[in-house]
Amino acid sequence: MKIAFPVTENKGLDSLIDERFGVAKKFMIVDLETREMEVVDNQKHLEGNASCKTGIFAKDTSVDAVVTKCIGDGSLRGLNTANIKVYAAQKASIADNLALLEKEALKLFHIFDLCQGKKNKKEGGCGHDH
Repeated sequence: MKIAFPVTENKGLDSLIDERFGVAKKFMIVDLETREMEVVDNQKHLEGNASCKTGIFAKDTSVDAVVTKCIGDGSLRGLNTANIKVYAAQKASIADNLALLEKEALKLFHIFDLCQGKKNKKEGGCGHDH
């Protein structure tokens, strides 16, 4: 199983999960079986048109799940349509969330758990409309 995490910088399994999913610049992909890691760019940034409702992975990037702190409606729907599970991060680092995932202690994001209700930065949102 390959899991993608939005990250601000590559520090291996100690990388911190980015607060934002759709506009994260990079994703760390971890293979649960081999523990191999790969950092990929958010395709929207390469195209110069980042938004929260986005197809963020290249077509040849194969992921089975995403672990994120926050996600908007468009991203969640797009990932669910692609049969990619979306889990709600409980901890700051990839390693800590992987440990929880392996214990089946991470919950899937539900449509009512979306972060887009927090539109301004004071409420923890990304500061723009989705």
